[in-house]
Amino acid sequence: MRSSILTLTLGLSAALLAGCGSSSSSNSTPNPGPGPGDGNRFSGSAEWRFELPAKGDSLCFDFNANREVPDCSGNDWDLKVLSTGSYASFWTHSGVTADGQGGAFNGPFDYSWSELSQWQNATTDPKVGQLPSTLYVADFAKSVFVGDNMIQSSVFEYGLGGSSDHNLYPNYRVFLITDNASNADALSGNDNKVFALQVVGYYGGPSGTASGWPTLRWFERSSDQGNQTLREETIDASSETQWVHFNLDTGAVVDAPEQADWHVALRRNSIKLNAGISGTGNAGGFIGATPAGFYDANGKPVASVFRRPNNADLTRADLTNNQFAVPTNASGWIKDSAESRLNSPYRGTYPAPLNFGWFTYYSTDAAAAEAGVVKHMIKANPDGAALIRGADGSSYARFHLTEVAYSDPQVATSAQTWTLQFEVQPAE
Repeated sequence: MRSSILTLTLGLSAALLAGCGSSSSSNSTPNPGPGPGDGNRFSGSAEWRFELPAKGDSLCFDFNANREVPDCSGNDWDLKVLSTGSYASFWTHSGVTADGQGGAFNGPFDYSWSELSQWQNATTDPKVGQLPSTLYVADFAKSVFVGDNMIQSSVFEYGLGGSSDHNLYPNYRVFLITDNASNADALSGNDNKVFALQVVGYYGGPSGTASGWPTLRWFERSSDQGNQTLREETIDASSETQWVHFNLDTGAVVDAPEQADWHVALRRNSIKLNAGISGTGNAGGFIGATPAGFYDANGKPVASVFRRPNNADLTRADLTNNQFAVPTNASGWIKDSAESRLNSPYRGTYPAPLNFGWFTYYSTDAAAAEAGVVKHMIKANPDGAALIRGADGSSYARFHLTEVAYSDPQVATSAQTWTLQFEVQPAE
């Protein structure tokens, strides 16, 4: 599922103050390229040096042409930085961010620069072999249907039958979907409806085995409705580019989603809700239950359970018994927001240093002095790194943040200049 990991607008305390201004430059030092027989596909390099723009403003970079695209126009850019006013978040040319074929393989905590520097090809992991293209995850709508597994799905697990298995397996979770997430007591049935929903399949179509045909099973759970007969629908969501919008109340596909009510939209194994960045509605989601036995004590999928042929029948009671966890207030309902695998939640507890993967923020004089900066500054973590796919869908780059320089090293509010270095695998 399209995804990546995890929180988009990572909040710092008010003490983390903004930089200002905008300027940039880039330069390139070509790599010598692969030697005879060594197979190294990372044959180029680039460097992007930019001044952090004002809060809410963006800059983009084309790593193939090694140039900045200041207004992020057109399709000739591969990486976007969006300023929070205090630091930059990173985005690929893909998914909810743009209409290109980009994507991110990992975030800054998943692989180090030294590890990724050993790769010879962006599509081949030295330890596990050839990578499916779907592991380069497009920027996505973070929602209740997004998880923290390798495919960023809370609905499916991938490849549980061994290295040659590329199938998706539903986990039969029960999702609660409300059409009024602002209601603090959404389950009261007043002014809104709440549906209990399971995804019980992914393959179908004329052959019965085609991917991108999710099967939904649901009923309306609002307390004034009581239990109703289960409804089930298999939806052709096999298009790589078109979303299919579905109304759980009517049980029908919505042909004009901008003019009509819908609850969920599906595309391949991705699901989004009619709220936030995904729609004009007020839908919200919540994980009500996970069937017993599907995950072990460490949260790892139990392959033998996932691969049982009759799971749809065995988990029916999980949907009908009404024994769900429920949101305790309106904020418990999850609405869709924009996410990229490149942006990870920070690690640490304030006021201790907060590690964002790409950089660390220092909130105390002592910690800042030890790091060689002043209080409320950030410092680059050069070993945090990521692999991304370009907008063209066939070029790749690994990159890391090598420096954050302040125009006045003694003033945390002075303008920041960031330096990103790339090693590029051109399209073949």
